[in-house]
Amino acid sequence: MAWLHRPDGRIYYEHYAAAGTCVVLSHGFGMGCRVWDNTIARLQDAGYAVLAYDHRGCGRSDKDFADVSISALGDDLAALCEIQGDRPVVLNGWSLGGAVVVDAAAKMPGRVAGLISTCGATPRYTQAQGFPHGGQAEDVAATVAALRADRVNFLKGLYFEGVFAAAVSEDVKDWCYRIALQASSAADASLGALAQLDQRQELAGLQVPCLFVTGEEDGVVPPGIGEFAAGHAARGTLAPVKGCGHAPFLEAPDEYHQVVLDFLQNISQ
Repeated sequence: MAWLHRPDGRIYYEHYAAAGTCVVLSHGFGMGCRVWDNTIARLQDAGYAVLAYDHRGCGRSDKDFADVSISALGDDLAALCEIQGDRPVVLNGWSLGGAVVVDAAAKMPGRVAGLISTCGATPRYTQAQGFPHGGQAEDVAATVAALRADRVNFLKGLYFEGVFAAAVSEDVKDWCYRIALQASSAADASLGALAQLDQRQELAGLQVPCLFVTGEEDGVVPPGIGEFAAGHAARGTLAPVKGCGHAPFLEAPDEYHQVVLDFLQNISQ
C-alpha cells in the first residue's frame, strides 16, 4: 500500500506490479478499492499489473477533501497513472468510477491504451436533450438528501436490496455495505455532481478501444446509458451481462472477467 500526495490531501492506493499492461481500477460512489479484490486477483493471475485506489473521502483516503468533483477525482487518477511512467494504462471504472475514468482519459491523450466502463454513469446519468436515458437531476438530489438524512440505513438498503439482481450471498452484500460505511459524508457531493455531468464530448473524443459492460437488470445505472455510450464512443463495444444488476464483477464473475480479459488481450495484439 502507498499514498499519492495531492495538494489538499492523500489518496490511498495499491500497486501490484507485473510485466503486463497496467489496469487501473476506479470504484463506484462511496466504495473503496477492496470491492475490486476478486478482479485484482483475476488480473494478477493473467499477468497484468494493477493499480487500485480509494477516491477522495472513501476507504483509506483522506476524508476531508474540499473538492470531490468528478474533475478532481479524474485529476487524482491521472496523477496516479504517472506511477507507471510512460507505460500505457487501461482504465476500468465502475458506476461513478465510469465517469471518473472518462474524465481522466480525456486529460491523458496518448497515455491510455483502452477504457472499460463497468455499469458506468457516463456520459450522463440524467436525461437531457438528445439523451433520453437515466432519471432526472431532481432524483439525484433526492437520493443525496436521503443518504445524508440516514446514512447507515440508506446504504444498507442499497447493498442488501438495490445493487444486486443476480443471487449473491448475504456475506457479499454485508462486505459491500461495510466498505461503503468507511466513506465520509464529504463524498456525497461526488454523487450529487452526476446530476449535471455531461461527458458526451469527452467520450466522443477518445480514440482508444472502449468496452461498456452493462447489467441487463441494473436498477442503479440503467443499461440504456451504457448502450448509448457504446454507440457514442469512436471505438466502443457493448457487453451486456444477462440477469445481472449493478455489479457484474460480483454477480457473474466468470463471465465478467472473461469479457474484460478478452478485451485486454485484443488491445495487446
